Amino acid sequence: MSTVVFTICARNYIGLAKVLQRSIVQHSPDIDFRIYVADDDGAHSQDDAIIPAAHALSSIIPLVEYTNMAFMYDVTEFCTSIKAACFQHAFAEGYRTCIYMDPDIFVMSDIEQILAALDGRNILMTPHLCLPAPGEGPRADSGILATGVYNLGFLALRDGPAAHEFLAWWHQRLRMQAFNDHYKALYTDQRWIDFVPALFPADVVRVWRHLGCNVAPWNYHERRITQRDGCFVAQPRAIEEGQDDQIDPLIFLHFSGFDFRRILDGTFDQLNLADARTYDDVAPLYELYGVAIRAEADEMLRHLSLPYGFGTFADGQPILPSHRRLFRVWRERNGDAVAPFATGPQSFHEALKQRGLLGADDRNALAADKATARGLKGGDQLLIRAQQVFRLLYRVLGRSRFILFVRSLNRLSRIEQHYDTLGMDEIYVTPAAQSSPQ
Repeated sequence: MSTVVFTICARNYIGLAKVLQRSIVQHSPDIDFRIYVADDDGAHSQDDAIIPAAHALSSIIPLVEYTNMAFMYDVTEFCTSIKAACFQHAFAEGYRTCIYMDPDIFVMSDIEQILAALDGRNILMTPHLCLPAPGEGPRADSGILATGVYNLGFLALRDGPAAHEFLAWWHQRLRMQAFNDHYKALYTDQRWIDFVPALFPADVVRVWRHLGCNVAPWNYHERRITQRDGCFVAQPRAIEEGQDDQIDPLIFLHFSGFDFRRILDGTFDQLNLADARTYDDVAPLYELYGVAIRAEADEMLRHLSLPYGFGTFADGQPILPSHRRLFRVWRERNGDAVAPFATGPQSFHEALKQRGLLGADDRNALAADKATARGLKGGDQLLIRAQQVFRLLYRVLGRSRFILFVRSLNRLSRIEQHYDTLGMDEIYVTPAAQSSPQ
């Protein structure tokens, strides 16, 4: 056992992870592959590649803590929060090199190039951007700063004291601080990695500025894809046609933020970047990925239809983002709950119900919980009315107090800030002897 590539997903993305697996096997048939499924119920136990994460990680994350993390985090946050633990588990299984890839990655050449890039180092990571391009891409530089300089859709580690020290440090933070919360300067597991070049010696960390790795919509503007000798390569987009500068083999693409059901129909919709541009030189790669996706259409559709295993309370009622954020405060103050998904007396569900926070109409409640300025129905009219209210407040409060009030709004917009207002600690109390984090 030498090298493993693994991914982490909820069960609805197992089909997508299988597409990743087949792209790896095509180019590196001797590399082991694993899928850690965050909400696996054991139904896929006959597939050796699929690992139910709760069971596999039980010596690293005890089941009670695992369940609390599953309730506190949304699906993306949760899958990233167990990433360090999955690395630790893979090393404990005997692998010397462990490579993580998101399930929406597509490998185009031999994994051996990644192993060679480690070259005696213990940590190998790739930045979102590798070149000081003249202009910004569809993801503004400030947006990349907000989510992290390095893209954690990929990370390679080689066994050794430095890797284990890094994983212990990282896991300790992901247990409670893997939120997508810009107010707290957090973005799942990713923002933490900005610390790595500062905290760990240069001889164990390599920032790999390889243009053929993590090729994705946020960096198409800096990289041109061409073919040489029948193989795809990446080079700076800004250089003159025919000029040789940095030229790297294309190793893997990252299809982050796409609607995979639409890819099955032949349409590539980028949901996260409204201004994402598909360059002509990238279009052939989309065609290749589309072929790979459609080859697994039945398995893709079967898994995409599966509900998230940690998406409801025990009675089937949906858990809303606001419920998870309020539980975040409860857990920070009280430790792990015995059964966060439970209903009935002295449950978190009961506390929410007593305060009218479950929502009489689950669909409308979920829509309100997920509303953003861009997607809010009638948002422009609401903004006009809000401005009228603010003009009145300015006249009533005066300049200084009005400015103080406005500066407080960012904090007040977070549901966590209203935990005490809602009296969430008054009903739900868990015995400390059963709730202490390990």
